[in-house]
Amino acid sequence: MQRFEASKIYAEKLNAPVSHGGVVFDRPRVSANDNQSEIPATVLHDERSRGSFATVSNHDHFPTTQQTWIVDRLAEGGHGAPVLRESLMERYREPLLIYVRGSTLRTLAEPDELVNGFFAHFFSDLRNLERWAESGTRLRRWMMNGLVLHARGLRRDAARNREIGSLGAVGGRAAEEGDALSQFEAAWARSLLSDAATAVQAELVAEGRVASWEVFRRHIIDGEAYAVCCPPLGLTADDGRTATRMVSLRIRRTLRELLLQEGTPDGEIAGELRALEALLAR
Repeated sequence: MQRFEASKIYAEKLNAPVSHGGVVFDRPRVSANDNQSEIPATVLHDERSRGSFATVSNHDHFPTTQQTWIVDRLAEGGHGAPVLRESLMERYREPLLIYVRGSTLRTLAEPDELVNGFFAHFFSDLRNLERWAESGTRLRRWMMNGLVLHARGLRRDAARNREIGSLGAVGGRAAEEGDALSQFEAAWARSLLSDAATAVQAELVAEGRVASWEVFRRHIIDGEAYAVCCPPLGLTADDGRTATRMVSLRIRRTLRELLLQEGTPDGEIAGELRALEALLAR
């Protein structure tokens, strides 16, 4: 299944200013062709209820499939390596390219060359990810620090090539690239949302609920009124509202799982989700 592009989710077609929440899947809205406002049972972001991605209902009972995915693939050794490599390269390629273009690393090599070289080195040894799993570090920071360490290893002058250290020790130096780091974080947030949406779309297709995804896509992404997008799918407008809420909940749940998968402690998930929402609102 083709990976879903997150930029489509928070485009202008969302009936809400990007500056007021970015990915607002389920906030009250009125469409010109709808007879009533949509007041969802669960609001992902609503100024009145102070809701956000971090607001998660205790009644969410969808099966968790993403939370331990990386660790599970690592446990499979060489058998799990190809799919793990492909998934993480797809998630991190664009954020790392954006980081290189905005940082001093761009003076070392072409961004594509630098990132591809890092991937080849990093994924050639599963111990790099095993060390991450033991480190307690967020995966996105581990990947960015790994890129910086790889780039520093390419420097030919002795003064810069003497630097030897762990990925964690490089973090402070990477943080000096303030604008590039900010751009990397925003690109990572979009990539994570793409992975969440793609995973939910695959779930719904597997369950034979393609219509639920289609009404979400047409209403939230394409901006079609329920009265327009639901009848061709054999749904009523109320069915469409219910489907949209369900898909929104699943995307939110999957985002939480992906953050846990990437090493975010459970107690910090709410704050990380708020930060993610702010990044997506840029």
